[in-house]
Amino acid sequence: MIDWNDLPYFLAVAKSGTLMGASKELNVNHSTVFRRINAIEDKLGTRLFERLTEGYELTQIGHIVLQHARSAENSIHSLERAVVGKDYELSGEIRITAPHSIAEHVLVPCVAKFRIDHLRISVNIIVSSALYDLSRRDADIAVRSTNNPPDYLLGRKVTDLTWSAFASKAYLKKNGRPVDTEDLIEFDLIGVDESLLRIEAYKWMMHHYSIDNFSCSASDVKTISTLCDKGLGVAILPTNYFNQNLVKLFDIEPEFKDGLWILTHPDLRQVARIKEFGKFLYQYMMEINL
Repeated sequence: MIDWNDLPYFLAVAKSGTLMGASKELNVNHSTVFRRINAIEDKLGTRLFERLTEGYELTQIGHIVLQHARSAENSIHSLERAVVGKDYELSGEIRITAPHSIAEHVLVPCVAKFRIDHLRISVNIIVSSALYDLSRRDADIAVRSTNNPPDYLLGRKVTDLTWSAFASKAYLKKNGRPVDTEDLIEFDLIGVDESLLRIEAYKWMMHHYSIDNFSCSASDVKTISTLCDKGLGVAILPTNYFNQNLVKLFDIEPEFKDGLWILTHPDLRQVARIKEFGKFLYQYMMEINL
């Protein structure tokens, strides 16, 4: 019989193609993944992967097993959501994911205020710009900047984010001040990696300017802001960004309006603690006029 606890290891190796990639995804030791994969193959009596120099490649049988493993995983997550979805108590844990800047300046004070009247609810803040899979319950609530939230999620748009160019006082004193987006061709820029290209303003920036313009790049807005603060170049940030040390130069043209959304999975919409915190968070974000 297959140990169902081995399935995540099989799926992670199938996805990444390497033991190292799977170990990073699962946050376990490389040798643990190796041992669990061998255990599955021993129980099934067949090889699921070809061990190649460049990594692990699914065999023909491996592809068949992958289809069933994904189906089993989806069924398990569906069962978990169905059970959690019947939870009517204002108690338990909520996992919410948001980028660093939102987590620091919005979620932290919001959670502090929320906990005054909800001591039985524990809020776990996952600081990340990654698109956590809410159908797998990697998180219960996500705060994300996007114009196209996934169809399978429920959400409320808090506001439209507009974008502006920012720089530090030291950088402006040394290099002068750009006056518009075309002027930025003559200045150092702080770029973004592919994880932020879902944001239209950043996608436009990375395609509009030459690679020679970018002095450095980062994968989250908080780090981009810090690099800008250290004088490494001009950054494109939300117009109402929280770093008071930066000088706002001008609004970005063309204008991009990415929506800031609070998202959750439909199966969790009636979970009392998630519903209560989601409503509280929305009201809090409206009050502070993001």
